Amino acid sequence: MRDNLRTRMGWLHSWVGFLGGLILVIVFFGGTLALFDTEITRWMQPEIDVPIAAPINSAFFDQASQQITQLQAQGTISFLNLPSARDPVARVLHYDGHSFVGPILDPRDGHVIPARTTSGGQLFFDLHHSLYKGPFWGNLVVEIAGVGMLVAIGSGIVIQFRNLLPDLLLFRPFANRARAWMDAHILFGILFLPFVAMMAYTGTVIHANRLFPTPTKTAKAPKQPVSFDALPPLAPLFGQAEAKFGTGNVGFILFEPGKISLIRSDAAGLTLTRAHLDFSQRDGTPLALNSNAGTVPTSGGVLRGLHFIRWAPLSLRWIYFISGAVGTLMMASGLVLFLMKYRRQYDGTFFFGLAESLTLAVNLGLPCASLAYLWANRLIPAFAPGRTAMEVEIFFAIWAACLVYATLRCFGRAAFRGWREILLLLAVLGCGVLPLDLLTRPALRITQEPGVFFGVDFLACLAGIAALFARRRIAVS
Repeated sequence: MRDNLRTRMGWLHSWVGFLGGLILVIVFFGGTLALFDTEITRWMQPEIDVPIAAPINSAFFDQASQQITQLQAQGTISFLNLPSARDPVARVLHYDGHSFVGPILDPRDGHVIPARTTSGGQLFFDLHHSLYKGPFWGNLVVEIAGVGMLVAIGSGIVIQFRNLLPDLLLFRPFANRARAWMDAHILFGILFLPFVAMMAYTGTVIHANRLFPTPTKTAKAPKQPVSFDALPPLAPLFGQAEAKFGTGNVGFILFEPGKISLIRSDAAGLTLTRAHLDFSQRDGTPLALNSNAGTVPTSGGVLRGLHFIRWAPLSLRWIYFISGAVGTLMMASGLVLFLMKYRRQYDGTFFFGLAESLTLAVNLGLPCASLAYLWANRLIPAFAPGRTAMEVEIFFAIWAACLVYATLRCFGRAAFRGWREILLLLAVLGCGVLPLDLLTRPALRITQEPGVFFGVDFLACLAGIAALFARRRIAVS
């Protein structure tokens, strides 16, 4: 009976793991990089030269008010993202239909910093959150894949429970290819199971309304033109908010018709509350219906805090990053193991060629596209019109090109050559990021924010070196 259960769980793990894994590798890859989305954006805007914790004064708020007023004159709802320990500048942002864009302000005097426009790390957050296809279908696919992840975890535990301790102690990276991949998949899965399960569970639960939306009846009001009052002085309102939430704990200021809301920073604590103070836009007085909802910790706020980890210090975010990277490798290795398991039986068939093409595009094409995204950021002229869209288009164009090339190789009975050639492209793009950064950073500011720039350059080079090692393993196998 137990062997029969393990056999059934093995089949479930293989097929649910593969079909869901094609999506989950993208989700985990994007989520892992999104842990440092702010730092990636700073790497992609090297013109910014503002020290961390620069003081905010009333002149800054006066200049910010002018920017907000200009947007409000166009009927645009916007918000002011305030400086933080991760991002030293302020950003006046509004939604352009897909992402938040707007001018960057120096918190010391409020002047506009002439930095290049870019989607930055937001691209990877969108991949993680909705496969860049939100707000409905992308979110729905990600949620279904998250449920599939929980199923794959449960079936994997049943399969390996008998040999849990031996598998934990055994890893043979230089054994034959199939054995090495299996050892890596099991070892990563066991060691990082708590993290992977926690991220899958919290991500699925906090977005459960995607699968089970709550029906609501709302009366459609006739559309009316949006009107805004003149802004009151912002500095006193900011002072009141800091008195309530604590110094440095005001995240952003939202400007809506008739109301100004100062929202508690997501980095202020484990529980993500979005508590806020509301003021009248007419005269800056506190509103009678001032909302402090969210000041009491809730289970949903804790789950969101654990998943988004915006409150964590740098050391803990690196632990999350390493865990996310290993989780991504675990799922990527699972896709490869699926191909190894069925290659002898189905090699040469249409469905196997399709499966290998998709695996190659997801496992290698996505990292290639991400590195090409960094290259595009530095090679496209800094102030070219429409450069943000150009960066994103290059990302998806390189990813699509990898898929087309993988398809040609896999259906041309030259799959291993396809793996080796895309690995070579990955190695060139990764190892080339460091010299690209040094050659294209304005005024060669080698010492500017060394942690941010070194971190991105180092991880890109590490990916390139890993690709060279993997290419050599394929060559000698």
